[in-house]
Formats: sequence, C-alpha cells, structure tokens
Amino acid sequence: MTVYLTERMKAWIGAMGCHICVATPEGVPSVVLGRYAEVRDSGEVAFALAEDEAAVIGPVIAKNPRVAFGVSRQGGIRAAYQFKGAGEILRSGDIFNAVVAQAREEKGVDAAAVLLVRLTELYCTKPGYEAGLRLDGMPPEELDAWERQRWKDVPRKRN
Repeated sequence: MTVYLTERMKAWIGAMGCHICVATPEGVPSVVLGRYAEVRDSGEVAFALAEDEAAVIGPVIAKNPRVAFGVSRQGGIRAAYQFKGAGEILRSGDIFNAVVAQAREEKGVDAAAVLLVRLTELYCTKPGYEAGLRLDGMPPEELDAWERQRWKDVPRKRN
C-alpha cells in the first residue's frame, strides 16, 4: 500500500529536512539529520546523506530496514507527523544520481549515499487526543480535509 502524503507534508519534508531514526534489532537507536529530502512518487522519500551520516545508519539498516522520521526545525506541533517505512542505502543508480545532484545544487550537501524510504505508516504526533492517530488508512480526500481543519501553513524552501 502506498502512503498518501498531502501537499503540506511534502512541502514540510522538502523545506525543513528530517530527523531520521533507526534501531538495531536489539533496540539501540541512532539518529541522523537528513538535510536534503526529496519526496518521490509512489510513497517514497529520498534523503541525501554525507559519508559520516551513512556510516552511522547504513550498518543498522542492513540488519533492520525499519526507518522512522519526523520533520526538523519546526517542532512537533507545527509539523506533527511521524513517517515510517523500509529503508535502503543507495550508492549508485538513477535515483542516487538524481538526488545527489539536487542536494548539491539546492543545499550544497555533498552526499555519498542516498537513503530511500518506502513509506508504510503515517502517524499524527500532535499533542492531545489525536496523538498517535494512524493516518495512512485514510483516503486521500479525507486526509486532505482532516489536515486543512488543523493547519493552514505550508512552508517554502529557503535559499
């Protein structure tokens, strides 16, 4: 099942970057900052990673591909979502080449790898009674309406 992302979610991910979380099979967590993120069609998000960032999470993903991430720089109330999926480290190929080139051009990120996350789950992390609400089961038009009732802001990319 493809996870539907609203235009607001896509804008937040692309404009703000994300904290990317992985854990070993034993439950030891690691977190890196994805400074450049690109939302791709079919429920995928690609993150450009520097060599040191890839070195932290690459060995973990090889054993446990589960990845969770949330939007950075705005806090959990304004960008109140947790995205989950299966991750794969890419070091070559069409997706790798495209993401690395865009990351360098847009953010000056010198990427050595790309983390491709195929989204499987989406949760609301907004404080209150909706915290933990699973959103990936909502039809796209229902999710759009749900989101419009709660938030009005859509971020823009900074130069």
